[in-house]
Amino acid sequence: MSCRLIEGMKNVLVFLIFLFVLPNSYALIELNGDYGVSTQKYGENRDNEIEATTIGGSMALYLFNLTAIELNYSQTETITSETNVLTIDPTYDLIGQQNNVLVYSYGVGIRQAFASRKARFRPSMSLGYARQFIRDTTQATFRNNVSGTSFIVNDDVTKLRDDSVFGSFSLEMRLTKTVSLRGSVKTIFKAFQFDKARDNVRYLLGFSWYL
Repeated sequence: MSCRLIEGMKNVLVFLIFLFVLPNSYALIELNGDYGVSTQKYGENRDNEIEATTIGGSMALYLFNLTAIELNYSQTETITSETNVLTIDPTYDLIGQQNNVLVYSYGVGIRQAFASRKARFRPSMSLGYARQFIRDTTQATFRNNVSGTSFIVNDDVTKLRDDSVFGSFSLEMRLTKTVSLRGSVKTIFKAFQFDKARDNVRYLLGFSWYL
C-alpha cells in the first residue's frame, strides 16, 4: 500500500472522527465510509496494468425527514504501469514507465433519500460542489544497451486545482438499527462540463452509521 494511500486513509479517519464528535442534538446524522478498487490488464501479453484505489468519507446532516446537507472527502490514486520496450537510439531503450495520478476532493451538497432509514433498502442521490486537487507524476526506466545497466528518470510534478461538481447514487441495505451496507456510484467533473461526468465514474462499497 502506497504512502499516499495510507495518508489518505488517515485523512478520512480524521474527517470521520471530527464529524462523529460534532455536537448536534436536533437532527439525524449519517456517517459513511466507502472503498473501491479496480485493476485493468492490457497489452499483447497482459503485462501492462491500470490500478485505481478510492477511499472516502461523508456526513449527511438531515434537516428534514429525507433531505440532508452532505459534507464529503474522497481520494483516488490511479497507477498506470507499462513495460513495453521502445528503442530510443542504438544505445538506450525505454523499458518501462509508471504514471501516478492522485486526485482528492472536498465537497458540500444536498443528499436526497427516497425511503425512511427504517426501510430495508434505502436509495439516495447527492449533488453538490467540490474542490478538486490533482497531482500527476511519471517516472521512466531506461536501459543502457552497452553497459546493461538501467536508470530511472522522474518528470516534474504537475499540480492542478479545479472547481468541480460531484454526483452520486447509493443504495443502502439495513443490517442493524444503526448500521447499513452501502453501495454507491460516484462521479466528479470540472464545473459546467457535464459531458465529462461519465469519464470519471467510481463504484464503491462501504457502510453507513446513523447517530
